[in-house]
Amino acid sequence: MHLVGMVNPPTSQYAENWRNPLSRADWLSGSFTADLGRTLERGCFDMIFFADALAVPEDGAGDYATTLRTAGKGAIYLDPIAKAALVAGVTSRIGIGATVSTSFVPAYAIARQLLSVDHLSGGRAAWNIVTSTTDAEARNLGHAGIAAPGQRYDHADDVVQTVVELWHSWEPDALVQDQTAGLFADPSRVHRVGGELSRGPLTLPQSQQGHPVLMQAGSSTRGRAFAARWAEVVFAIGDSPEAMRELRTEIRDRARVDHGRDPDAIRVLQGVQPIVGWTDAEADAKLAALVAQIDLPSALAKLERLLHAESLDPAAPATEILAAHRGATGSAGFEDMLAAVSERRRLTVAELAIEQALNQLHPQLVGSPATIADELQHLFESEAADGFIIMPALYHSSFEDFVNGVVPELQRRGVFRSAYTGSTLREHLVG
Repeated sequence: MHLVGMVNPPTSQYAENWRNPLSRADWLSGSFTADLGRTLERGCFDMIFFADALAVPEDGAGDYATTLRTAGKGAIYLDPIAKAALVAGVTSRIGIGATVSTSFVPAYAIARQLLSVDHLSGGRAAWNIVTSTTDAEARNLGHAGIAAPGQRYDHADDVVQTVVELWHSWEPDALVQDQTAGLFADPSRVHRVGGELSRGPLTLPQSQQGHPVLMQAGSSTRGRAFAARWAEVVFAIGDSPEAMRELRTEIRDRARVDHGRDPDAIRVLQGVQPIVGWTDAEADAKLAALVAQIDLPSALAKLERLLHAESLDPAAPATEILAAHRGATGSAGFEDMLAAVSERRRLTVAELAIEQALNQLHPQLVGSPATIADELQHLFESEAADGFIIMPALYHSSFEDFVNGVVPELQRRGVFRSAYTGSTLREHLVG
């Protein structure tokens, strides 16, 4: 199986991470990010990737006060390209992913930044492709508001096409560096690109792995179509093994039928939040402590901000509230997941708020290393997933618990690597 670590401090998927005594408080320091990279490389993870947002999240009135008071998700993000470059300098094998938005960053800039990281890391870079979802982000980048989802994905198709062409505007043997003949690069092997977004060529030749790996996390119908066309790694969220398996099958089938791609070249990774204890009882106690730290009024305020709603009734059925505020988050796939989980579990608004603050309703695995390994192995071997995006509750302790406990158990069972066999990220994903 393949493992990727998702990093988005100070909150992680657990809203109270920043207040927990088991979490490091130096998340603005270089050592915080460097240590995460080293820990996950010690665990032989395929990749670490950095989430991003381009605005402090606002409520329906455009106010960001609730987000800042409670350290809501997206309150603070360091630039992911800077973090990727930092990790490249302190590691030698783990892949490094950075989130960059197609809606606001020019194709040429995306191509140049990510290929630079790919060269500096020896072929270990990945691009987590996002279209962004909020008006706040759009206004920060000089736009009146965010475009409709279909328009965002249509533009993303054009951007990714252009970026890939720019990455290949230099043929593999274009950089000659023949000192005797005095030929640095062969102009006949360096080309302009088509389309309206850039003419090229890029200022960089191809990297050790050809070009950065493409990663994408859209789960809406349009997002799945986009993933089938472009993604080498798909960040998926399923609320049950059956839903996970259905999504993986759909993306693989779409890739084969619609685009002639080899489905085995796509890795569909399910997001999970593991709570690891040395025994099941210890893990249950850890989870209870995390839940106990969540303040219900604060959790409700965050949910109201997310849904652009006011004065939600804690006792109301969550499905009714979600239906009434459809489209508020800007992510149809995320809202579909919230609705499916709320309906299946019959959540009230209060329960939804707590779950959203705890894990954003992503699948949660709780138990000893053996118990969690059992669940991961079953999902992997039943073809519900090619691997997993590990989303920690606490930094760095959740990753350390997973690397120290679950990874050795997976290695003992022969379902996860004990050492890297390749040097590039694409080699990790193929192996």
